Amino acid sequence: MKIFYIFHSGFAIEIENYKFIFDYYSKYKKNNRKFKIEDFIIDNKNILVFSSHNHSDHFDEKILQWKDVNPNIKYILSDDIKINSKDFNCHFVKEGDILKIDDIEIKVFGSTDLGVSFFVKYKDKTFFHSGDLNWWYWSDDTKEEEEYMRNLYFDKIQAIENSLKAETIDYLFYPVDPRLEEYGFLGVEYFIEKLKVKNLIPIHMFRKYNFVDKLEPKLKNISIIKTKEENSLILETEN
Repeated sequence: MKIFYIFHSGFAIEIENYKFIFDYYSKYKKNNRKFKIEDFIIDNKNILVFSSHNHSDHFDEKILQWKDVNPNIKYILSDDIKINSKDFNCHFVKEGDILKIDDIEIKVFGSTDLGVSFFVKYKDKTFFHSGDLNWWYWSDDTKEEEEYMRNLYFDKIQAIENSLKAETIDYLFYPVDPRLEEYGFLGVEYFIEKLKVKNLIPIHMFRKYNFVDKLEPKLKNISIIKTKEENSLILETEN
């Protein structure tokens, strides 16, 4: 298995006969790229492309051009993304949906912003891509705004916990956003308190990759797979 970091919240995973691409975002330096999406999508493997919502840093319309290169690509898009999908294989999903695509099980959960988050299971491997699901607590929030977000976040996590109580998340892709400053770890700490997680892969970091270093001492029995360079391989395992 290989995991590639593309940029921001965008990642690609290669595992046996499948490839997954989450929240592709193409705003990056193109020179000397170690990972090239153009090569990744030209393959006879089954390719699933996920977009959690229509914000431009999570949904790039360039992904729709990939079907012209590889017509076997399947898209799993949040239903707030409005496109004409009559000419290609596309599933529009919302919170609570469950999909079975070949050997892949997909559960769609909610977000505290726009769109959805994804739980993806293939055999004994599980992945959770959060999109913009997070405890978004800003330093200038009013008491009412803080309370609303806290309650909303708790509700979303409760729904995930109820559904995945028998599961362990092998790879959690979760926002560790430096713009939240001292509140940047509230969401991820609560998530891993409530759910079983083996590995954390921080996303949504706006290139301030060292911010996650302050989180590392707080984690127990969870490994952090850090992102330092766009378009690069961050993990390779034999299984």
